[in-house]
Amino acid sequence: MQNSSKKRLIHCITNPIAMNLTANGVLALGASPIMAEHPKEVAEITQRAAALLLNFGNISDTRMEAMKIALATANERKIPVVLDVCGISCSTLRKKFFQELLLEKRVDVIKGNYSEILSLYEKDYVTSGVDAESTAEETTVLFAAKKLAKKYHAMVLATGAVDLLATPEPESDRNQSRDVGVMVQKKADDVWRQTKGSAQLGKITATGCLLGAVIATFLSVKNTATSVKNAVSFFAECGEKAETKFGNGTFQLRLLDYLSHYEDERNMELNTELYFITDSSSYEEDEFFKRVESALEGGVTLLQLREKNKSTKDYIDLATKVHNLTKKYGVPLIIDDRVDVMLAVDAEGVHLGKEDMPLELARKMIGPKKILGATAKTVEAAKSAEKNGADYLGVGAIYPTTTKVKTVLTPVETLRDICHEVSIPVNAIGGLNPTNMDVLKGISVSGVCAVSAIMKADSPKEAAEAMKKKYEEISQ
Repeated sequence: MQNSSKKRLIHCITNPIAMNLTANGVLALGASPIMAEHPKEVAEITQRAAALLLNFGNISDTRMEAMKIALATANERKIPVVLDVCGISCSTLRKKFFQELLLEKRVDVIKGNYSEILSLYEKDYVTSGVDAESTAEETTVLFAAKKLAKKYHAMVLATGAVDLLATPEPESDRNQSRDVGVMVQKKADDVWRQTKGSAQLGKITATGCLLGAVIATFLSVKNTATSVKNAVSFFAECGEKAETKFGNGTFQLRLLDYLSHYEDERNMELNTELYFITDSSSYEEDEFFKRVESALEGGVTLLQLREKNKSTKDYIDLATKVHNLTKKYGVPLIIDDRVDVMLAVDAEGVHLGKEDMPLELARKMIGPKKILGATAKTVEAAKSAEKNGADYLGVGAIYPTTTKVKTVLTPVETLRDICHEVSIPVNAIGGLNPTNMDVLKGISVSGVCAVSAIMKADSPKEAAEAMKKKYEEISQ
C-alpha cells in the first residue's frame, strides 16, 4: 500500500545544526521537507504545508520572527504544529520567547527533554546547555508535563530514559484541583510512557531535533495522540535496530536507513476513525452491495467484511466483489477471522479474535505490509496483541449489541487504560451510535466501530456521516 505521507510538505523552521539530518529523516519517511525561515516567505510556505515544526535550537532574531508568522498561518489553516523547546533550560531569551509565542497562538505538541520541560514549569530551573541531562525523577517531570499540558492545552512530550507523553485533561476534569501527591500516585489517564530506545541516540547531534520532525510527519497524516505515540515508538525502535559497535557515524547512517526502510507503513496510513463492519445476513446480495457502497460514500475509513456462516468459496466470492468497491473509494478492506480468505483476495488486512489464528503466526503468513487487527478486552490482552504484531485493536463491547449471540461488555475504564498502555490505534466497538458516543469523550480512542448503526440505517451514507461527525466532536 502506498504511504499516505508521501509528497506531504513538512515545514521545518529549525537550527542549522539539525537541518541536514532533519531533512533526510523527513525524506526517509516519504514526505517532503522544506526549511524556509525568511519572514517574507514563511507564510506562503506554511500555507502549502501539512505540518509545521518549530525548533528553538540556535535561535536568532530572523528565525524568531519567522516562527511567529508561520505559527499564525498554521493556526489559521489548522495544520498540526510541533514546538521543540531545544535549549530553553539554559536561556532566558528562549523562555521569554516561548511565553510570547503561545500568548495568543497554540501548538499541538510541546517537546523537550526532562530539563527543558522542567524549565518551562519551574521559573528558576536552569541547566548549562542544550544537551544537559536532568537528574530529576520521572514523577517530578510527569507532574510538570501534566500541568503544562493543561495550561497550554497541548500534548507535552518529555524525552529521557522513559519518554512521557502528557495529554490535555478532559473538560470534565479541568476544574478539579489536585495536589502533587495525587498526581504522582494516580495512574494518570492522560500520560503515556515508553522505555524503548538506544543510548547511542544521545551521542549524535540533533537526533532529538530529528524526532520532532518525525512527530510532525506522523501528525501530517492524522493529528492525534496515537500518531505521536507511534512516532516516538517507531523512532525508538529505529534507534535500537541501528545500534552498532563501529561508532557514531555508522550509527547515524544506520538510523536513516531504518527510517527509510519504514515497512511498518500501516501506522502512518491506517485511519480507523470510522470502522464499518458489515453484516449481510438480512439482505439480498444487490441490497447488501448498495448499503456497503452507501456507507463508503458517507466517509467510512476502514471496512471489515464479517461472514460467520459462509463457505470458503462463497466468502471469497463475496470478498472479491466487496474489495472492488473498497478499492474504488480508497478504503482498506479487512477480512474477519480468515487469513486464507484475506490472502486469496489480496485484501489489505485481517482481523483476528481470541479464538482465531495466533497473531504472531498470522503476521508471518501475511507479511509486514498487511494490516493485522485484533480484539482485546483487557489491558494484558491489548499489550500482548501489540507485542505479537497487531496494528490496531478493537475494544468492547461498550454497549450490548444484536450482532452476536453473547455480548461481553468492556468497561470504559478498561478502554481508557488500554488506550494509554499501547501505542497502536484503539477503536471502541459495541452498540455505538451518535446518541451514546459521549461516553467516549476524554478517552484517546483512534476511532469507533459500527455495525448495526450503519448497516441497518435507512441511509447508511447519512448514518456514516453522523457517526463520523460525532466522533470528531467528542475528539476535540
